[in-house]
Amino acid sequence: MNEKKILVLDTSAFIAGYEPAGNSVELYTVPEVLEELRDTMAKLRVQAALDSGKLMVRSSEERFTEQVVRTAKEMGDFASLSDTDLSVLALALQLKESQGDLALVSEDYSVQNVADRLGVKHISLATAGIRRRIVWETYCPGCHRTYEKLAPGEDCPICGTKLKKKPLRKSQVEK
Repeated sequence: MNEKKILVLDTSAFIAGYEPAGNSVELYTVPEVLEELRDTMAKLRVQAALDSGKLMVRSSEERFTEQVVRTAKEMGDFASLSDTDLSVLALALQLKESQGDLALVSEDYSVQNVADRLGVKHISLATAGIRRRIVWETYCPGCHRTYEKLAPGEDCPICGTKLKKKPLRKSQVEK
C-alpha cells in the first residue's frame, strides 16, 4: 500500500518554486503564508495547488502555538521567528501528533532549528539546511550581562547597548 507523504509548507517553499508531484503527497500550509506571498508565480502555484485539492490551508490549535512559543523562547529563536513562522511550526506539530510522519519544508534556519527541537522533520529546497541545533543566549556586548527575557536588537536595560545573540549550546542534527 502506498502511503501519502505529508508536507507542511512555509512561505519560502512557495518562493523557492516547490510544486507537488503525483498524488502521493498531502500539502498543508497556514493562512498567514498565503497573505505573505507577493511573487506572481508563487501565487499561481499556490492557486493551482488549492484548485487541484493538493494543498489544504489550516490553522493550528492554540495549545500547539503555545508549545512552539515556549520552545522557541527556550532555544533563543523566538525573536527571529515571525507570527507566520510560529503558525507553520504549530501546524506541523499538530499534524505530527494527529497524522504521524511528516516534514516541514522551509529555508528558514530558525524555523528548522525549532522544528528539530520539536521532533518535526524538516526539508530545505534551495539550501543545505541546518547541520546543528543551536540554543542561543542573548547578551550585551557592552556590559556582558546575559538575558533570558529580552531579544537581540533590544536595548540593554543596564547600559543601553543593543543586545546580540551567540550560541550557548550546539548539538548535531540527524538527517
